[in-house]
Amino acid sequence: MKNILIIFLLAISTVSFGQKTLTGFVTNEQEEPLIYATVNWKGTTISTTTDVEGYFEIERGEEHSDIEVSYVGYDAITIHIEPTEESVWVEMAGAVALTEVEVVARQSGNFTSTLETRNVESITSKELRKAPCCNLGESFETNAAVDVAYADAITGSREIQLLGLRGIYTQLLIEKRPALYGLAAPYALDYIAGTWLTGIQISKGASTVQTGYGGMAGAINSELEKPNDGRKLHVNLFGSHLGRGEANVHINRKLNNNWSTGVLLHGSLFQNEVDHNGDGFMSMPQKQVGTGMFRLFYNGNDPFEGQLNVHVLSEDRTAGQMSTAVNPQGGLYQIRQNNDRVNVTAKLGYLGFDEVYKSAGSIWSATYHRLNSSYGNRQHRGEQRSFYSNLFYSTIIKNSDHKIMYGGGYQYDDYQEFVDESDISRTEHKTGAFAEYNFKKENFSTSTWWKEMGLILGLRADYHNQFGLLVTPRLNFKFNFTEDAVVRVSGGRGYRTANVVAENISFLASSRQIVFVENLDIESSWNYGANFTQKFNVGKREGAFSIDAYRTQFTNQVILDVEDNHEQLLIYNLDGKSFSNAFLTSLNFEILPRLDVKVAYKFNDVRTTYQGDLRERPLVAKHRGLAAIDYETANKKWRFNASSQIVGSQRLQDINVHLPDDDFHIHENGDRSPSYAIMNAQVTFAPSKKWEFYAGSENLTGYHQHRPIIGASDPFGEYFDATRVYAPTMGRVGYAGLRYTIE
Repeated sequence: MKNILIIFLLAISTVSFGQKTLTGFVTNEQEEPLIYATVNWKGTTISTTTDVEGYFEIERGEEHSDIEVSYVGYDAITIHIEPTEESVWVEMAGAVALTEVEVVARQSGNFTSTLETRNVESITSKELRKAPCCNLGESFETNAAVDVAYADAITGSREIQLLGLRGIYTQLLIEKRPALYGLAAPYALDYIAGTWLTGIQISKGASTVQTGYGGMAGAINSELEKPNDGRKLHVNLFGSHLGRGEANVHINRKLNNNWSTGVLLHGSLFQNEVDHNGDGFMSMPQKQVGTGMFRLFYNGNDPFEGQLNVHVLSEDRTAGQMSTAVNPQGGLYQIRQNNDRVNVTAKLGYLGFDEVYKSAGSIWSATYHRLNSSYGNRQHRGEQRSFYSNLFYSTIIKNSDHKIMYGGGYQYDDYQEFVDESDISRTEHKTGAFAEYNFKKENFSTSTWWKEMGLILGLRADYHNQFGLLVTPRLNFKFNFTEDAVVRVSGGRGYRTANVVAENISFLASSRQIVFVENLDIESSWNYGANFTQKFNVGKREGAFSIDAYRTQFTNQVILDVEDNHEQLLIYNLDGKSFSNAFLTSLNFEILPRLDVKVAYKFNDVRTTYQGDLRERPLVAKHRGLAAIDYETANKKWRFNASSQIVGSQRLQDINVHLPDDDFHIHENGDRSPSYAIMNAQVTFAPSKKWEFYAGSENLTGYHQHRPIIGASDPFGEYFDATRVYAPTMGRVGYAGLRYTIE
């Protein structure tokens, strides 16, 4: 029976890499890093110590299977490491009574490792608990690198911005595989429940070529709770004063030493009609969402290791005019959206090589997505069938300082899509291969300068059925002045094919006619930039300072032009310049015991050529700021979190000149939006390890955009437009919830 199940996994599964090194973090029960904890392979003299973040990396041999971890004040522990495990999180528990114990560091919920070659910012589970975090989109409320904005005033569609660019230029990954693109793009951030997440990694600039040629501005990878080390039971219940309710349930079980299984469930319901700005339209769509993921993991002593994941989702949304609204033309303007989705993902890793530094693996994914939507009198419907595969082989060149990975894969996307009677269906498929070289010295004990370097060189070639050969080179380089100070530079190319309607459904909530001026080419760009990160100590307090500077320059871009004619959305290829210059500086510091502050400033200069005129891109704030403060009591029972996002002025689409001067077309904003600030706060009480209770408020000041919809009194008229949104359309929202956990 066991062999049959292994063969079954081999047929459908995906990757886990057995690496030549093992990495991880060592923390205490409160997830605070333990500095200079000793980690060694049991029965050997191979050992290392953790750095200021609790991070370690240790080389492994063929016979290595157990690590011993010790730290002053704690009983030493031994942990079995599976051959395919790349990293572990070691939690030291049960402190030994000592005369004096001094805690010299605490884990930050947001951090950038100074030892990584790429500029990757990590959001931990500690950071995710600072907000209700009901879905992936709400996980960035206290993050300075990623901005989240509503695309329009009606549908509730949200998108991120990274390096000043829309989220479509950032590759969204789930456990290192491309996910939630195509027809899922409008609500992709809502499709992953926040409680499912164990961490998020934000890779800025040129990222890896292993996952494809996407990620023109970077990549965001979401790690989900795994059944082999997840909580046995976790329940999270959430409710807002407006009537929004959500529930999450996790169940994980180890069936035996090799097999484990888990179920992640999420449900969301909101059925009230809320018109916050008095324009007759719901400020928040009614919705009901049900989604779940089944996970099956095999971690045995056989040469194979694998997992199977099945993710299903069903969503219904209703937006538009309130039931009490009256239109000059009669009838209500309603938006109804239905999405159904099934994704099956499998991973398989092979660990049977004689040399431990060699590994091979594969990822397989199949997706079916169906949507059926109406926007007033307009229809949008479609089906997406996608298949993705990726194969990997990892080895070394001469010694473990020089690692190389080879791979290749195939991706197929079939879109049957219609807007009213217009058929915009298409089929894309591409075959690609890559090689990625990684040089990194881990030893800081000598002063030889080249031992402080890190280098990643990647090259990818893909053949696309419509656009031919696409070559993607990428480079990442870092130099450590010390373990606490690093400078990084990166550069590379990226491509993407535009799913124009699905990625811009907000324009369906308008009276504009969609006009394709020409056949669209593939989008392409170069991205290059630099980062400097410095960790420091003032007395016994730790802090970190970082600076990011990146430029993304397009060689082709699909332009959506709403400024030429108020009756049309013109879509054409870039003819001229288009670029984004992004600058971010941030400071994290523990100013008092357990009192952390974070401040950040961001500058974005984003310009695009419209009809031969290089203009500032609309609805992108040049200046943004973030301030956050967090406090935790000494007994860990109370946590207080508050943050404020300051959003600078944004250029608005130049459409006011087309509007007639009468009451129902009045739009209060001119050419630019005002600056504003949004404040959020939450308090959490944890009376025991099993129970947590939280309450808070989003948008404490109640700031919102008045009259965001143009022509709201005549939604079937020629001037109706709900896309000129620069700020929240809802005011203050209070919420409360609880978490119950059995480890």
